[in-house]
Amino acid sequence: MFKFQILKYYSQPFVQNKIAGFARGREVVGRLEDDRYARRPDVILYPRDVSEKVKQGAVSFHCSVERWHNPMQLSSEMREPEMRGLRACWDFIIDIDAKAKLEHARTAALEVISFLKEFGVNPAAKFSGRRGFHIGISADAFPKRIDLSETAKLYPEAPRAMAGFIREKISERLLDSLAGMEGGVAALMKTTDAKTLSPYEFIDIEKEWGSRHLFRMPYSLHEKTWLASVPLTEKQLKSFEPADAKPRSIRKFDSEFMGNKEWEASELLVQALEWQSKQNVRPIQQNKNRIEIKSEIPEEFFPPCVKNILSGISDGRKRSVFTLSAFLKYMNWSPERIEKRVEEWNSKNDFPVSSALVRSQLKWHLRQNRKIFPANCDSDLFYKSIGVCKPDSVCAGLKNPINYAFRAYRKQFRAADAAIRKEKKVLRRNRKKKIELKNINKENNNY
Repeated sequence: MFKFQILKYYSQPFVQNKIAGFARGREVVGRLEDDRYARRPDVILYPRDVSEKVKQGAVSFHCSVERWHNPMQLSSEMREPEMRGLRACWDFIIDIDAKAKLEHARTAALEVISFLKEFGVNPAAKFSGRRGFHIGISADAFPKRIDLSETAKLYPEAPRAMAGFIREKISERLLDSLAGMEGGVAALMKTTDAKTLSPYEFIDIEKEWGSRHLFRMPYSLHEKTWLASVPLTEKQLKSFEPADAKPRSIRKFDSEFMGNKEWEASELLVQALEWQSKQNVRPIQQNKNRIEIKSEIPEEFFPPCVKNILSGISDGRKRSVFTLSAFLKYMNWSPERIEKRVEEWNSKNDFPVSSALVRSQLKWHLRQNRKIFPANCDSDLFYKSIGVCKPDSVCAGLKNPINYAFRAYRKQFRAADAAIRKEKKVLRRNRKKKIELKNINKENNNY
């Protein structure tokens, strides 16, 4: 594309207003024709700044996921605590790229949107300009605080957690959709040099986030395809073709990229953080010489924290769905018994969790071939912060609630076993005395 054509595109008031409007509070960096980024930090304050930066060599524009109180105070020497004080909030952008076909990325984008809608989130979409799509959720959709921590300071941990959570949860359905689109698994495998049957052999969903993370701005051109990164409605996404994003066609794509209601992604964020904490739980060491308990362990042997949860709680209800699902599965409870007990528990809560959320969590847990540990006892997020951690004498030295139940259950059987052994010992003693008495009587009779 010739330089005068690039300047002509970015000189349109429609494009300038869209880019300048989106740039508020963000670090904005121009990309040069040789693939280098222009000087950082930089900002766009007025529409005319767009064409001025093009005259200085910019051919595309990228902006920060993070929004800052003053982006121009940023520097490469800044440490995270300093940036944390400067960071006002952050948006969540899911970058989806296809390895073989744009249709694969479209399928993934639609699956992500469908999944997010299950949480009551209405995400935005836009064409990335080349091989995929961006799915976005505005910072407004997230609560200001989570468990006494400011959400703005949960960066990049929180977006990483959400990206990993989404990748895992949509994995099965995404693979089914990709295979269905290609006419079967064998046909899908031929589209790339895939070595495993994973949807992420065919598409990339970004999961690594860092400070000052950039993504292509809406209506920016792509420096290799010269297509515009246009916002798309869900209907437009289903029928979108790259040729639709040619510079002359952009005015028909006039939807807003990221405009969410306040707090609509709260449930998504909480569940993702719960999921992430589960990934960090270290396996509990098992004694190989200890006999495995295969029978159902009754509630009387549960630890105080689980009993307190089961009695009904007002805070941490969604987190506790995970705790109960994981814990009860480890107690060898049947799926039907777990589902019934969790529903009973939910009805006791001051504000019950939505039935759809409970069912989806239980369905996921019960579908796993492996048992998943509940969070360890030192997890503030799952026990202490919601007021259910009330340790007794048995809790001392234990790392996980399941250890409590196993210890209490085995203790009962050890006591019962000791009583049986004592009874057998008495019987043997009595039997020996009876035999001795019988022999004495026999000898007396002989005389």
